[in-house]
Formats: sequence, structure tokens, C-alpha cells
Amino acid sequence: MRKYFLAERMKNRHTSTGKLPVFMPMISIILAAWLTGDYFTISSYNWWYMILLPGMLSLVCSAVGNRDKKMENRGIQTLPVKISSVWDGKILYGIQCLGISLLVFLGAALFTGNGLGQIAGQVFCIRPKAGEQFLAVVVLFVTSLWQVPFCLFLQQLIGTIPMILLHMGSYILISAELSLHSFFMSLPGGITARLMCMILKVLPNGLAAEPGSQTFTPELLDFRGLPIGIAASVFWFLTFWLVGRKWYERKEGQ
Repeated sequence: MRKYFLAERMKNRHTSTGKLPVFMPMISIILAAWLTGDYFTISSYNWWYMILLPGMLSLVCSAVGNRDKKMENRGIQTLPVKISSVWDGKILYGIQCLGISLLVFLGAALFTGNGLGQIAGQVFCIRPKAGEQFLAVVVLFVTSLWQVPFCLFLQQLIGTIPMILLHMGSYILISAELSLHSFFMSLPGGITARLMCMILKVLPNGLAAEPGSQTFTPELLDFRGLPIGIAASVFWFLTFWLVGRKWYERKEGQ
């Protein structure tokens, strides 16, 4: 599996795809620092996992999937390789991009937050501790994994533009609504925003998770939902990976 992952990484080494995991997190940080001031930290996280992270993964997966699809997979079908392992390599490359983007985001958020506080004398209304931000990024990684096989599979089925529109539109709607209910784990898009309520104390709408904020309820801060959300995210990730892998295998005989 490692050689297939390395092959995918080599394909994307000198392309814009490889730059997205660095470029996209910085957009969230810069916009939040410029526009929100007192709410910089929670706004940067909220904009990142609600909009820019799904957008980045959509773009990465569309590029990775398109490189072989535009040649109708003839390039890989003529090689002595297992096509299912090619799928695994694409998934692993997408996971690497996800991990890099989150590390870049965490470092930039901590650095910028400290800089605004010490240099500019910015006083934050809500500023999670470094440990809470680290936990948030780990949870973001786990709860975002499902988007990689999902976007790849969807891109292969309906094409790039429809996939991006469908994924982004459905993700934002599901995150904003489903995450507020007790059955938030029933669809993967509702999990991340719910768990960030617990860890970062920020609602899907970007407001502080505290009494008086629109859509706030005390249940949103209940940490008993954390292991449930993580387990559900792993389930959805493995489901999408295996379903997509099985479907992709069928291309070997076509």
C-alpha cells in the first residue's frame, strides 16, 4: 500500500494540490484575525471546519481523482497493479493532506493568537487553552477522515463540480442543523460541529456556546457525546472507504 501512496504523492508533488493544505488554513487565520478581533480564535476554528476544510478536501479529492479519471483509468489498467490498492493510495494521500492542513492551522492559530495578545494587546472574549486547541485538532482529524473517501467516490460518480457543490452545500446544512440534536451522529456531517461545541465552546453558527446565544442548549456541552461522535466518525470513514474501494475494483474488468 505504501508504494501506491508514494505514487500518488509523486503525481501531486509539483501541483497546486500539494499547496492547498498550507494555503487554505492560512485563509481562515488571516480572515479571522482581520475581521473578528476579540473572537479571533473561535472564529478561525469555526470558519475552518465549517467551510474551508470541507472545501479544501473537495478540491484535493477532485484533483486526485481526476488525474486517472480523465484518461478513463487506462493508465492504471495497463499496469500490473491492483486497482483496489490504487484507491487505497489515493485515500492515504488525501489523509496526508488533511493531517498537514490541520498541523498548519494549529501552528498558525497558536502563533497568531499569541501575537495578537502580546504585540497588539488584543483581549480575546473566548480563547481556548493550547491543550484544548490541540485536542480540537486531533478530534477534527478523526471526524474529518470520512470526507476523503466520500469526496473521491462522489467525484468518480458524478464529476468534480457537482461533487464540490453537493458536498459543500450538504455539509454546511447538515453541520448547522443536525449537530444541534441528540442524533447528531446519524450522518457524518453533523459530528464535527457538535464535538467542537464541547471542546472549543463554539456553536455551529460561530457564536459562543453559552446561555443567551442563539441555538444554545446545555446538552451541547455534554462530553458524553465525545466518544460517541468519534466512534461514529470512524464507522463512517471505514464504510465510505470500503464501499468506494469495492466500486473502484469493478473498474478492473471494464
